[in-house]
Amino acid sequence: MQDPVTAPTGITYDRRAIERWLAAGHATCPVTGQPLALADLTPNHTLHRLIQSWRPRSTPVSVVEHRPDGVAADVVAKKLLCASSSSSPPIDVIREAADAASRSDVARRSMVDAGVLRRVLHLAVSCAKTKSSLQNVESCLDLVRALAVSGDELRPLLVADHHVHELVDALTDVLVALVEPGAGDPARATAVKLLDSVTEVAGAPIMERLRPELFAAVTAVVRDRVSPSATRSALRVLLHACPVGRNRALAVEAGAAHEAIELELDAPPSSSTTASGGRRETELGMAVLAELCACADGRAAVAAHPAGVAVVARRLLRVSAATDACAVRVLAAVGGRAASPEVLREMARVGAVGKFCCVLQADCDAAVKEAATAVLRLHSGVWSGSPCVSAYLLSRYL
Repeated sequence: MQDPVTAPTGITYDRRAIERWLAAGHATCPVTGQPLALADLTPNHTLHRLIQSWRPRSTPVSVVEHRPDGVAADVVAKKLLCASSSSSPPIDVIREAADAASRSDVARRSMVDAGVLRRVLHLAVSCAKTKSSLQNVESCLDLVRALAVSGDELRPLLVADHHVHELVDALTDVLVALVEPGAGDPARATAVKLLDSVTEVAGAPIMERLRPELFAAVTAVVRDRVSPSATRSALRVLLHACPVGRNRALAVEAGAAHEAIELELDAPPSSSTTASGGRRETELGMAVLAELCACADGRAAVAAHPAGVAVVARRLLRVSAATDACAVRVLAAVGGRAASPEVLREMARVGAVGKFCCVLQADCDAAVKEAATAVLRLHSGVWSGSPCVSAYLLSRYL
């Protein structure tokens, strides 16, 4: 531990470790599970002084001499910042900065405070626009990853930047270039996490001009399981984009509905989704499916998947209230007025109809119950004669 900070829960963490935890999409204290945000952390000066007094006696001299410190970081930061916008610094300088930031938390914080993050984002855009070597762009992303800036710190920077659309294009180019499985996975993970932060704050003009290949590349991140945090970021990118109608169609065309279902099929059993990461992936996956089912192509994609209806029904009433609301939206959309007889039979066979009846008994939101009731009433004549559905339940709740 180098820079101890204390949460409101009384637990002390190393700043870099807890910031990485929060940047990965978690919003709770890892120990107590209580809500936690970056702004809630306060420096633990007493413990920091104890660490500083203990370190010289316990750390080998050779390690101390070669560890980058704030002074070295300032020198590297000046090399990056002093170059004019028309002349990018040598790639060796970017790699030196990434190495210094990854080795020392003091160096990392010094670079962040000096404004290196904004500079390296502009460098990444410049490299992508000038069609520089992909290695140059990856080096920029390595530095972004080494700086380990949380989403809370990054969002204000993006809001104030007038070149966000150029950053979106640059990140799209990176993801498209690295679409092959195993090709630069760390760079892919960093790019999709940045894209998550960018699309969260981007306005309608930017979201309406997202390129079709972006959806294919982001869906590929989900497909390839680059990393759990990258998967969650990719799902959030799709969620940020889906409120725009054309983006829903592009996401469906890229196979987003199929991959969201496959992600749930690969997930552990419902009883094992208590881990915050697995639960969050399920919530995001169901939210993406609910958004995609707002268009006819999305509903058709879910119905066409051999396990689409079954996997949504399996998660209903097993994970969280947010998942329940989205799962009911998906099943209500797929089993709406235009549902085919085959889909209705499948809903009865895989237990979706029985789950709807359970929703009416459970402590669910009123809107969720209303949606379930509407579907049951719409097709009660079909399902009442099915051997897979309890006629007693249908007659009791309708």
